[in-house]
Amino acid sequence: MAIPISLTVNGTKHEHEVEPRLLLVHFLRDVLRLTGTHVGCDTSSCGSCTVVVNGNAVKSCTMLAVQADGAEITTVEGLATDRELDPIQAGFKEKHGLQCG
Repeated sequence: MAIPISLTVNGTKHEHEVEPRLLLVHFLRDVLRLTGTHVGCDTSSCGSCTVVVNGNAVKSCTMLAVQADGAEITTVEGLATDRELDPIQAGFKEKHGLQCG
């Protein structure tokens, strides 16, 4: 049984029907095709799936997509402005921080 959700991701509003047990990380990656959010450890230890939900850092592998209904979410793709890297993104690039979060 799919459940309708509405959320804003990186400034764009999305409305979808999702299965109740779909994790937010899989919604972002598989439904919205925002692959900057990674699945690293499957245990919520590494933080590579971290996104900002309503101003708070959240490990998206520990949150269901239905729990994000009505939320404002920023992923790593949403950090850049005017095609310029955000300081966080620039730091990852400079230090080759491509593994865990």
